[in-house]
Amino acid sequence: MAGFPTHVFAGCGPVHLQQGDWTSDSQFLSALRTSWIQQYADYMGEEAAARHIKQLSAQGRLFAPHEPLTIHAWIDDRIVGISALRPLSGIDLITMLEVLPEFRNRGIGVQLVQALCSASKSLMAHVSIHQPGVKRFYMRAGFHLLDRAEVRHGEHVLEFDVVARHTVGVP
Repeated sequence: MAGFPTHVFAGCGPVHLQQGDWTSDSQFLSALRTSWIQQYADYMGEEAAARHIKQLSAQGRLFAPHEPLTIHAWIDDRIVGISALRPLSGIDLITMLEVLPEFRNRGIGVQLVQALCSASKSLMAHVSIHQPGVKRFYMRAGFHLLDRAEVRHGEHVLEFDVVARHTVGVP
């Protein structure tokens, strides 16, 4: 799709950012589920995390295609990352940012965030399960930590980081 530059990163071929259908790619969806189970497992244990992700999927909430802006990263014929942005009252919320584990630390996530920033016209925010590496990623991308909140999921208490950055006039 026009409007997103192609990037070449160390250790992989050209990365193309584009919009379009991604929900029919069963290999990519399976990899996302596995990644999200691993993220929740730190707090809930692997079995509870797998049940939680399965429940969200059954409710249609795991891959809800309601985001007005979803951008995915491709290498060759494979989706390797995805980001999504949803406008809320004066804030653009990053509702998804994921790069497949074997493609992390190559700059793909940074390019996805930059593409979202270029589309945002206001304050951009992201809420995610507290993981020091994810928090560092957002801090390096110009976000600031606003809060750490605790949310109860059944018998499990999860910590979430809330980060934000201005996008108007900021590279």
